[in-house]
Amino acid sequence: MAPTSVNYADVEPTAGALHFLRDELDCDRLGFTVLECEPGWEGMEHDHADDDHEEIYYLVEGSATVDVDGEELSMDPGDAVHLGPEETRQIRNDDEPSTFVLAGAP
Repeated sequence: MAPTSVNYADVEPTAGALHFLRDELDCDRLGFTVLECEPGWEGMEHDHADDDHEEIYYLVEGSATVDVDGEELSMDPGDAVHLGPEETRQIRNDDEPSTFVLAGAP
């Protein structure tokens, strides 16, 4: 299989912030997303229990809070958090822009 390349800025964002790259990179099992949050942005509360999908959220720049099963985790650049399939999660951005890289797989 030949390597596939894409710049996330060339992928139309969903919900104004999520650049889903899985299809553009032709991934079979790995989800890969760049999330650009404006100040005050709030993601949807969700889990991935139905598809047994775990994720890692890595904060590249800015600051944000990830609510995991009701526990607030403050994140600074360089912080990463592992989320199991059944953990409910929601990202809330603080008062400055932030950028995450989200990776997940079954």
